Amino acid sequence: MFQHGGNVFFQNTCIDFSANINFLGIPDLVMQAARSGLVAAAQHPQEQSGTLEEHIAQWEGVNPEHVFCCNGASEIVKSLTQVLKPKKALFPAPGFEEYVRPLTMAQCEIAYYYTKEEEGFRISLDEFLQQITSETDLVFCCNPNNPTTVLYDRSFFDQVLKRCEQTDTLLILDECCLDYVKDAETITMHAKDADKKLFIVKDFTKMFAMPGIRLGYGLCTDTELIEKLRGTLQPWSVSAVAKKAGIACTKEYAFIQKTVQETGKEREWLLEQLRQTGIECCKGEANFIFFKSRPGLHAFAMMRGIMLRDCSNFEGMPQGYYRIAVRGREENEKLIGVLEQWQSQS
Repeated sequence: MFQHGGNVFFQNTCIDFSANINFLGIPDLVMQAARSGLVAAAQHPQEQSGTLEEHIAQWEGVNPEHVFCCNGASEIVKSLTQVLKPKKALFPAPGFEEYVRPLTMAQCEIAYYYTKEEEGFRISLDEFLQQITSETDLVFCCNPNNPTTVLYDRSFFDQVLKRCEQTDTLLILDECCLDYVKDAETITMHAKDADKKLFIVKDFTKMFAMPGIRLGYGLCTDTELIEKLRGTLQPWSVSAVAKKAGIACTKEYAFIQKTVQETGKEREWLLEQLRQTGIECCKGEANFIFFKSRPGLHAFAMMRGIMLRDCSNFEGMPQGYYRIAVRGREENEKLIGVLEQWQSQS
């Protein structure tokens, strides 16, 4: 069974490079807001100073009725399958397979589009468009892709969306890692400008280092679909803690800018160090790095206090590929030390 990175049983003994969470940690004001939500935990979640949807809408430049909030990106896909009851979905592989689980539970057929190792795991646009037919209910894509870090420009998804409009297919575009990309505003698809066949998935988990709080959101101009999605949720699906923290996140512009700068600096340092050790890294963008080595690295690193993501259980992934998150310099230096030991045994 597919599993995430981030094994909590080893986090106290290993430096966790397996989950791509912001190494700067949760912002102070977001932590304070989350704590204020705990004070109100004895009551049902209340709306104060505007709804969470209104704050996200202002942040994203969309209308509040185009925002769907829930307790994580995976629940968005679960809700979509409940409402749309899809029969067939197109899924690039390797890709973020957490979305496969709700599709499988809904007995939706999954058609994989397999990217090629020799082409850097990049989707061939013409081939991909040909696989989107009138029988395709959903198309899933991540930008940048997880775990391969492949980044596509705006024009790529303009073409995919145009094809989806022709075939009456919903494009579900995960942009959860795009905030880490420099000049992301020139790459992101804008829900307010798009046809109703685009559904953008985002979350607060990675940028704001709060995976345990559970808060994700979707953006779509199809207000009828948004209302139906809200109807699938249990009452108070988003906790008081998550609401407070999420509203605080929408005010953290400076924190995002600092994160992009610091992550970019550490990522470049890591890439240079990896090149010097002889490790082949794949071209891309994100707050993580995807590279090829030999099978067995995961266990080797774990024994030396480093936990990285073995990508061998991704659909369509050859053996020997790994993903590492970008962390702070001191921890990155320890990672490189272990990888140098690994390479010296080759």
